[in-house]
Amino acid sequence: MNISLDDAYSIKTPEDSRKLYAKWAASYETDFVANQGYEHPKVIAAHFNQIVPEVRTVIDVGTGTGLVGLELSKLRPNLEIDGVDISPEMLEEAKKKGVYRNLYERDLTTVITDLESPYDSLICIGVFTHGHLLPSAINNLIPLVRSGGNFVIGINANYFKEEDFESLLTQLYGSARISQPNFEEVRVYALNSPHHESLNVITTFQRQ
Repeated sequence: MNISLDDAYSIKTPEDSRKLYAKWAASYETDFVANQGYEHPKVIAAHFNQIVPEVRTVIDVGTGTGLVGLELSKLRPNLEIDGVDISPEMLEEAKKKGVYRNLYERDLTTVITDLESPYDSLICIGVFTHGHLLPSAINNLIPLVRSGGNFVIGINANYFKEEDFESLLTQLYGSARISQPNFEEVRVYALNSPHHESLNVITTFQRQ
């Protein structure tokens, strides 16, 4: 069965997400990552490595098949990486990477209280996009990180504008829950990819 970005963008519920990624897990890295030139894991790991100081722990939110953790492990060999995702099948693929300390199956639309938190930092791609999590889910992520800890979140640029992520993050800053957020648009597909014009907004801040 061929699964496309359009299928992923059409997800409506957590159960839809579980069903789609159960079917996609085994072929995700060939069908999508390799064939479509998806480079976001490398891009965000490099960004994390550039702006986040030496820390001991990170939670990879929306772990998928573990490509972000794999890239982080190359740049920060001593970093202890945990992962969380809604799909057990995707997490099984992530486990094969051999870089995660713990992997958790959780629904990110709800408050998560039973991980090894608070973590020193959080990294996240692929969940704040069409058909996936709304901006309000950022409220569920903040408690996972200690005060002063770093967040590095990749958000689909069109979705960022459509759902007005900047307003929510400005409110969180105004209520002293996070530091002033920074936004940087980046390309996350190879130049020869049919999606090479697609942008993501890498959003960074600290928990206050």
